[in-house]
Amino acid sequence: MSTKKFFTMFISVVLIIFAAILLLNVLVDPFGLFGDKIYKWDSYNFTQNPRTAKIGYINKHKGEFNSYIVGSSGCGSIKVDTINKYTGDKYYNSFYYGSDLMDSYNTVKYLSENTEVENIVLGINYNTAMFFDIGDDEINQRMHGKVAEKNLFDFYKTFLFANPQYSLAKIKDAREDSFFQKDFDVFIPETGVYDKSTRDVENIGNLEDYLNRETYSVFKNYPREEKKLVELDSFKNCMSDIKKLCDEKNINLQVIVFPIYWEDFDNYNIDELETFYRDLGEITDFWDFSKSTISTESRYFYDSTHFRNSVGDMMLAKIYGDESVYMPEDFGNHVDSSNIDEFILNFKNYELKFDDSTYTDSIPIILLHSIDDGEYSISSEQFKRQMELIKKSGYNTISFSDLYNYTEKGTELPENPILITFDDGYYSNYKIAYPILKELDMKATIYIIGSSLGKDTYKDTKEKIIPHFGTSEAAEMYNSGLIDIQSHSYDMHQSEKFEKSTPVRSSVKQFENESEVDYIKAFNKDFYEEDSIIKNITNKNIHSFSYPTGYYSEHSEILLGLLGVKSTVTINEGTNTVIKGLPQSLFELKRIDVYRDMPDENLLNAIR
Repeated sequence: MSTKKFFTMFISVVLIIFAAILLLNVLVDPFGLFGDKIYKWDSYNFTQNPRTAKIGYINKHKGEFNSYIVGSSGCGSIKVDTINKYTGDKYYNSFYYGSDLMDSYNTVKYLSENTEVENIVLGINYNTAMFFDIGDDEINQRMHGKVAEKNLFDFYKTFLFANPQYSLAKIKDAREDSFFQKDFDVFIPETGVYDKSTRDVENIGNLEDYLNRETYSVFKNYPREEKKLVELDSFKNCMSDIKKLCDEKNINLQVIVFPIYWEDFDNYNIDELETFYRDLGEITDFWDFSKSTISTESRYFYDSTHFRNSVGDMMLAKIYGDESVYMPEDFGNHVDSSNIDEFILNFKNYELKFDDSTYTDSIPIILLHSIDDGEYSISSEQFKRQMELIKKSGYNTISFSDLYNYTEKGTELPENPILITFDDGYYSNYKIAYPILKELDMKATIYIIGSSLGKDTYKDTKEKIIPHFGTSEAAEMYNSGLIDIQSHSYDMHQSEKFEKSTPVRSSVKQFENESEVDYIKAFNKDFYEEDSIIKNITNKNIHSFSYPTGYYSEHSEILLGLLGVKSTVTINEGTNTVIKGLPQSLFELKRIDVYRDMPDENLLNAIR
């Protein structure tokens, strides 16, 4: 082969390779820059590079938003629905992970020139004075060319000829995509926030257990490193530019300094922090949430630097004066030129101390079934004696509504609170337990199986089962104000002995070989059938769920959370720590099983 032919062939092969890469990247579109016509997968594109994908999304939905949240990943805990409720505006959360203040300026400038903008919420922390204009060498962190005002040909060329591994990864991930969150799919495109459906139903309670989880081990040995605010001048200049831009465009700018975990303060120089605040105070008023009781509590944080969604809710409640939401008294300061000196003095003198006694409580939950001679039953004599014992020992029965008020509003619980629960909805709960509870003025929650309500035979058969109370008895108990009626599923507590077909749905567990789609469909169908029954009795939707046979999973917790359930109970033994401001501390609650002939001393030891 001649040199000329070889060269021609070589060039042809190279051109074919480049053409193939270009075609692959346009069709698969791993960053969502070219319309994503095949996959239409915004959440994936956001995860790969929110800087490019969010701008594309905003441009496609012009007119739907009039206000924006801008900043780094801490902004991900500011929920759009909540701020819209307070303001009546139409916010979009346009934060980027790893964003610096230059990114924020460029974003505000672009939005103000290309969309309708009435309000900007700018979230910052001390990192904005540590790093500035750090660049976008990584394709996953490259700003949109239109926002950065760079050569658009060069910008699009970078993505047209990006490493084909990005496109191949999207093809692979599409096959593995799930209803449940995956690492490659962590955004909710419609609002721009992170999808926290998993993180916000994980059980958070006992501090020792929390710190022993690998996910939160960072709080046992917090990183020590000198954090110098070397970009204070750039911070001041850029903040001035953002403020000037907003003033010129008649945009209301609201600046929020985010909560900082208390051990991180040791990494900063206090004089540099004072300069940070003085510079900021010269430019604009702001809300500071950096240092408070929240800072001392690791359970309010997802990791060493990111606070939970519930803390974001507290911030918005403080800013907009919503006193129905729990927050510590020392949480949040509005700072302007008139009180900057006082703020800095208090900031420097404020001593952070860990003390969770004011915002946590220990809750034992009693688990009972039938009051008769059955396998999982106790006698009426034992039940009455032990209820009297609990009352005499100074315990006060509470409802789940009391727990919701505690975790959401900070409403105090009585001394020595305790929950009494019954599973299954047996007739003896009405005939025997209810009169005793009424006599003693004690509250309880009964979790009913919808398909067994009012029956003494197994569904669709004549097989005898322990009798269950019906709708009228349930309504009578509920209307007393002492008894709540909640869900033990509609028909996910099936009996292998009586079911005619297999597999048997004896719990909320997904069947082997059952598709995710079919499982979720079955789960939701069962829930809504039960919800209709509960609503007929209580005039309210299900808020608490007891797992049949005790089986639960991360997926079942997520599904119930998405369905509006606010608490779940298991058959895991133990007591519970509930936390003000963390409603998710009411998921995966443990209970104490009261068994037949259980000695009184054992019961008291278990609930202490």
